[in-house]
Amino acid sequence: MASQFLVNGDLFIEVVDNTDGGGIPPGRIEVLREAHRDGSFDAVAFPFKRSNGYNGVRQLYSRNGPKENIFGTGWGSSLNFEFVYNTSGAKMTPRWVEGKMGSPPTLSQLARIDNNSVRLKTEVQTPHRIDVSTTFTLTAPHYIDLETTAVVHSNPLKKDWLGLFWASYIHEPENKTTYFRGRRDRNSPVEWIESLGEKPLNPRAFASEKEEELLPNEPNPDGRLFHNIRPVRYVEPLFFGRWRNMMLQMMFQAENSLRFAIQPTGGGLKNPAWDFALVIKNCEPLTPYTFSARVVFKPFVNHEDALNEYKQWIIESRRGDYHD
Repeated sequence: MASQFLVNGDLFIEVVDNTDGGGIPPGRIEVLREAHRDGSFDAVAFPFKRSNGYNGVRQLYSRNGPKENIFGTGWGSSLNFEFVYNTSGAKMTPRWVEGKMGSPPTLSQLARIDNNSVRLKTEVQTPHRIDVSTTFTLTAPHYIDLETTAVVHSNPLKKDWLGLFWASYIHEPENKTTYFRGRRDRNSPVEWIESLGEKPLNPRAFASEKEEELLPNEPNPDGRLFHNIRPVRYVEPLFFGRWRNMMLQMMFQAENSLRFAIQPTGGGLKNPAWDFALVIKNCEPLTPYTFSARVVFKPFVNHEDALNEYKQWIIESRRGDYHD
């Protein structure tokens, strides 16, 4: 079992690789599909042990929060390198070799670096052939710091665009939405925006106001989650959601295009997926593409406290920028 536990400050986490769970029997797959259709998914999925093909953080607890795992949703894990996508479509090869539930998990390796850090490496199979490495560091009092590097080894992706997608499944929050600062159009003032403020409550994604040119097929309201780019643009690369008395915040520093996404029922009818994606344009094989992220898990104060967490992180790291 490839599983590592980290404890520092207020937080306890368990990090897992793709092979930590048990396989899903073929009959179980059909049961889960039927549960999605009839609305009983939550009750059916939750008693089942985590499956192969899900990596990242399986458990996250805080001394200041409830005795409950915010990522305790069925068979999955969170901050999970979920899939890759490009002009050929989306492929679940970061999860499974054949890209579908029930096939063998994609090769990954989890190694401890020190008392507070582990490194997870995932080798995405052909045709994409991508190595993705993420270091998870637990930083007191309430932070998970991530440093991710992706290297493409496939020549057919040269000068193409490539998307890498991470998902986090939230266990029954009182409010499914996330919040970020953005503009509703180019001439609008900056304001706090709810990601699920626009109806209908379908899966959607948000791009930065700095990303002037989207991908050739975007925005596509009828497309999949990651191409349904909404008119609202975020200003700073941060978003947060509320869960019990806590705030879960994710913030980023990346030279390539970074998108936020939300799927209201991504982990079950009561469990949204709070997601993000890195989009690499004019991809070059053997070139390292990197981004940094910080996850904040602490008692909720207010919206401005979330912004202050981002500002302080930028000051500490001395890179990125902040717009007043």
